[in-house]
Amino acid sequence: MKKYEATIIFRDSLQDAEWDGAVDSVRAEIARQGGTLASCTRLGRREFARPMKKQTAGHYGFLAFELDGDKIPALLARLKLNENVFRIQVVNATGNEAPVPQPAESAEA
Repeated sequence: MKKYEATIIFRDSLQDAEWDGAVDSVRAEIARQGGTLASCTRLGRREFARPMKKQTAGHYGFLAFELDGDKIPALLARLKLNENVFRIQVVNATGNEAPVPQPAESAEA
């Protein structure tokens, strides 16, 4: 399984008390596809730079999870059916780590 990161925008109509339920539905969908959710970070409500689909704001969340690569299209298709999810962007997190610089060896004369 590969590591993925997703930024999810939930609809602005989502109340603060409903946040956990919305994330649980996404977590359940990841589990249904055979993956595991590693972490979930709530980024809060933010205004959009311009209106999108008659929406002016949304509740942002950041998810880190593991899932087989061939299951991502099915996951995205299922999340499109979730009425609380406004937008989702999934990126491959494997190999995105910055290389660790090695200390230079000192040359002795």
